[in-house]
Amino acid sequence: MHWLKAKKRQPPVDLGDYRAQVVKSTLDRDNPLIKQLLADTGQVMQTWPNLKLDELKTLTEKIQQNVATATGEVVPLGDISFLTVDPKNPKKTVETGLTWENAVVRSDMENFVVETVNQVLNDEQVRLADDLTYQELTDALTAFLTASHELGGFTDQELPTLPSEDEYIEAVEHNELFNRLPQRLVVRDEPTTDQPEQTVKSSQPQSETTLSEASSQAANDAEPASAASQAATAAVADAASVDTQPVMPAAATADSTLTIAKLIQAFQVKTSFFKTKPLDEKQTVVPESDDYVDVMMVRETKEANAFMQQTADKVADAYRETLTQNIADVHEDTQAIDDLLTTDWQTPIKQQVTQRHTKDYGDRLDNSLAALDNDYQQAVAEEEQRHEQTLTKLEQQLTTDKAKTTTKLAGDRDQIIQHEIAQIITTQKQYIEQEVQQLRYNQAEFKRHKVIDQIVAGQKEANDLMTKAYRQLSSDLEVRRQDFIKEHEHALAIREDSDKAQVEKERLQFANAEVLNLEKRHDQLKSVKMDLEGQIGQLQAESSKWQFRAETAQEDLERVKQQLVEVNQQYEHRLQSDQVDLAQHQELAQQARQAKLAKWLHPFKNRQKETKHVSQP
Repeated sequence: MHWLKAKKRQPPVDLGDYRAQVVKSTLDRDNPLIKQLLADTGQVMQTWPNLKLDELKTLTEKIQQNVATATGEVVPLGDISFLTVDPKNPKKTVETGLTWENAVVRSDMENFVVETVNQVLNDEQVRLADDLTYQELTDALTAFLTASHELGGFTDQELPTLPSEDEYIEAVEHNELFNRLPQRLVVRDEPTTDQPEQTVKSSQPQSETTLSEASSQAANDAEPASAASQAATAAVADAASVDTQPVMPAAATADSTLTIAKLIQAFQVKTSFFKTKPLDEKQTVVPESDDYVDVMMVRETKEANAFMQQTADKVADAYRETLTQNIADVHEDTQAIDDLLTTDWQTPIKQQVTQRHTKDYGDRLDNSLAALDNDYQQAVAEEEQRHEQTLTKLEQQLTTDKAKTTTKLAGDRDQIIQHEIAQIITTQKQYIEQEVQQLRYNQAEFKRHKVIDQIVAGQKEANDLMTKAYRQLSSDLEVRRQDFIKEHEHALAIREDSDKAQVEKERLQFANAEVLNLEKRHDQLKSVKMDLEGQIGQLQAESSKWQFRAETAQEDLERVKQQLVEVNQQYEHRLQSDQVDLAQHQELAQQARQAKLAKWLHPFKNRQKETKHVSQP
C-alpha cells in the first residue's frame, strides 16, 4: 500500500462527503450473476467505478452471500481507494491515503471496513514510512470509521477498534500482525492490576480474545508473520511464530462448564395460549344467564392455558435433565494434552543450542588465539634486538593473555548458552501453555456446540409436542362450548315457557278484573233501576192525591225511562269498548313478550350463526 500525498480527483459530487473508488477493477462484470447484483445495488451501474459507502457495503454483502458463500469461491474486486471531498473546493475530491489493495470477498469475511483497517495497520510500507506518525494514521482511520458509521450504515458493534500507540509500536517492533475484529466479537480482558485495560499483555499487540471462529481467523492471518522471518535463526523463527499465535484466555476455558450450564438452564419451551374475553370468571352465572357461555369458556380457557404452561415447564425440565445427562456422557479426549505435557522437549533444545554455540565459540577461540600468535610473532620480530629479559616478559604476558582470553570467551559462551536456553524454554513453555489452553478451549467449544445442537433438536420436538397438545385442547374446548350452548338453549326454552305462562296468567287476571268491574257497574245500574221503579210505584199509589202532579210525574217517569234506556245503551257501549280495549291490551302484551323473548335469544342466535360459519369448510 502506498501512502500518497493529497491528489485531487474529479468523481461525481452526489456520492457523499466520503466515498470509494474501484481502481484496477478485477471484478467479472460480464458474469450474469455479478451483473444482476450490480444492477440491484443502488446507482452502482451509473456511478461505477465510484461508489457510496453504503452501496459498497450492500454490494460486498450481496457478493458474499450469493457468490462467495454459495459457491465457496473468492471474488476479486481490485484496488479500492477511499476519497473525501476537498474542504477548499467541495466540487473536487482528494485521496485519504487509505486503500483496500487486492480487495477480495470471502465467505468468512466480516466487512470491508475490518478488512481495510487490518490491511492498513499491517502494511509494511505504512509501518516503515518515516514521515507518517501514529497520530496521522489513527486520524485517517478514525475519519474512515466515522464515515462508515454515518454514511455506510454500519453500527458501532460492526466496526473494529483501533490499537493504542503502545500496541502499535510493539507490533511494529516485533513484526506482528493485527487482526482487528468487530466489537460484537470482542471480549475485553479484565485488568488484574491498577494498570489501564489497554496495557500490552505478554508479547501480543492486541488485548482482545474472541470466539472460536475469530481465533481461527486470527491464526490464519498470523501465518505470514513467521514466514517473514526466514532470515533469522531457527530458534528465533520459532519464537516469532509463537508470538503471533492467538492467546486463548484461561478464564474462557475455566468458565466453559458454567457457560454450558447457563445454556442448558436457558432452554425454554414456548407454547401457544388460548385467547380469553375480558370477563370476570369469578362472577356467579346460571345456565339461563346471558353471559353463561362466555364466562364458562373463560374459566375453561384459563384452565387450559394453565395446563399448557405446566406441560411446557415439565417438558423443558425433562429436556434440561436429558441435556445434562448427555453432556455428562461426553468423553473428553485428553490424549493430545497428555502427550504435549509428557513429551521431553527441553533436552533436544538444550543439546541443539549447546552444540551450535560450542562450535561457534570454538571457532571464535581459534581465531582469537591465532591472532594473538600473529601479534606475538610480530612483537618478537620487532624486539629481537632487545634483552632476553624482555623476551621472557613477553612470553609470560602471552601466556597470561591466552589464559585470560580463554577464560573470558568460555565464560561468555556459557553465559550466552544459558541465557538462550532459558529464553527458548520460556518461549516454548508459553507456547505449550497456549496450546493446552487452545485444546481445552476447543473441547469446551465442542461441548457448547453439542449442547446447542441438542437444544435445537429438543426445541423442535418440544414445540411439536406442545402444538399437538394445543390442538387437542382446542378440540376439547370446542366440545365443551357446544355443551354449554345446548345447556343455555335448554334454559332459554324453559324460561320462554315460564314467561308465556306468566303472561297468560296476567292476561286472565286482568280480564277477570274487568269482568268484575262490569258486573259491579251492572249491579249499580240495577239498583238505580229498582229505585226508579219504586219511585214510580209510589207516584202511582199517590196518583189520586197527587192528581195535579200526575202529568208532571208522568213526564218525569218518561224522562227517567229515557235516562234508563240511555244508561243501558251507555252500559252496552262501554262493555263493547272494554272488550276492544281488552283485545288491544292482549295484543300489546303478546308483542312485548315476543320482543323481550327476541332480545333474550339475540346473543344465542349470533353465537349459533358464528358456530355454523366456523363449522362450514
